[in-house]
Amino acid sequence: MDKNDLSIETRLAHAGLDPWENEGIPNIPVYHASTVLKKTNHDAKNSDVKTGASGKYDYGRTGTPTSNALETALASIYGMDGAIITSSGLSALTTVMLAFAKQNGHMLVSDSVYSSGRRYLTQTIPRFGVEVEFFNPRISGTDLAKLIKPNTTLIHLETPGSLTFELHDLPALTSVARDLGVPTLLDNTWATALGLDCSALGVDIVAEAITKYVGGHSDLMMGAIVANEPLFTQVQNEARQLGQCAGPDDVYLAMRGLHTLHLRLERSMNSSIIVANWLKQQPEVLKVFHPALTDHPDHEIFKRDFKTGAGLFAFQLSPSESTSPDTLIDNLKLFGKGASWGGFESLVQEAQIENNRSLEYPREGTLIRLAIGAEDPNDLVRDLENGFNEMRHEAMSLDLS
Repeated sequence: MDKNDLSIETRLAHAGLDPWENEGIPNIPVYHASTVLKKTNHDAKNSDVKTGASGKYDYGRTGTPTSNALETALASIYGMDGAIITSSGLSALTTVMLAFAKQNGHMLVSDSVYSSGRRYLTQTIPRFGVEVEFFNPRISGTDLAKLIKPNTTLIHLETPGSLTFELHDLPALTSVARDLGVPTLLDNTWATALGLDCSALGVDIVAEAITKYVGGHSDLMMGAIVANEPLFTQVQNEARQLGQCAGPDDVYLAMRGLHTLHLRLERSMNSSIIVANWLKQQPEVLKVFHPALTDHPDHEIFKRDFKTGAGLFAFQLSPSESTSPDTLIDNLKLFGKGASWGGFESLVQEAQIENNRSLEYPREGTLIRLAIGAEDPNDLVRDLENGFNEMRHEAMSLDLS
């Protein structure tokens, strides 16, 4: 049976596994290794992990059977030439940025990118003599072409955008970029390979925070870069120069999470739609930002490009002096107050957007981000209802006083 004829869900269940290389045991072995011995001095002097001379592995940092299994699996499900594991999602982004940073160069970046990556672009990359220019995430291909300069070395995309969940018209943007010879980097943490066929949509390099949905249990930090040649080798060389790697136990956990990704992502997505539709009915809610909802401004793009979505979305409270987001959030019992997402538990976080945009954004009320986990969505709705009721009681008390 040709693996290319199998659905991505089926391929996920087997990706990166070779039981007959491991005494018939399905799961990958966990190799704790720094030193990799060679049989002779000649082998040691001529060890080259790139060519496979004197063995496939030469040092733990540059790869072991454990890390190789996860990288092979990620490249397989993305349908791209290779993958590189890094220490975090942020390090995956910054490694690519640095690989394409050139003195007197220029980078184009969506204004809605992940805040920590944005800080690297505004505080670190300019020290290398690189100009960073932000653009509207809903930019057209025609307008993007007008921004590309002869010295543009990278276009950084993220869809949906962090916090405000705008969608790019990816085929239009990547087509322009390829015509003008500029590589594109896409942060695909929200949709994962299950939701977005990045290669088919023209993306050159994908970065994903494995910390999130692939890990799935809020207990590891890891990133991945996936790309086709020749860009893959360029990024891989940069990652090795930077010493990027991840510990074998975390790699094992990520591999285990990968095999159940489709089950957890579907649950999270379906539950989030139930919660989002309930929020839309609340008088205190001005807007709900979820691309899977039919009234989202970019829903037609979602239907066209995405196979599925995720359980991360946001809503905006109507501006009012008599309502407190603290009261709402502090009275939620099932939603943890914390960063990250993609784990089994639901999370809530007041979004701080003021320092994470260059362009104008309508600040009409408090923006709250929800990450929906594995709980029963009806229980989550009841928890939110309790929080809203407490907020209403507080507002009523303030009005009476």
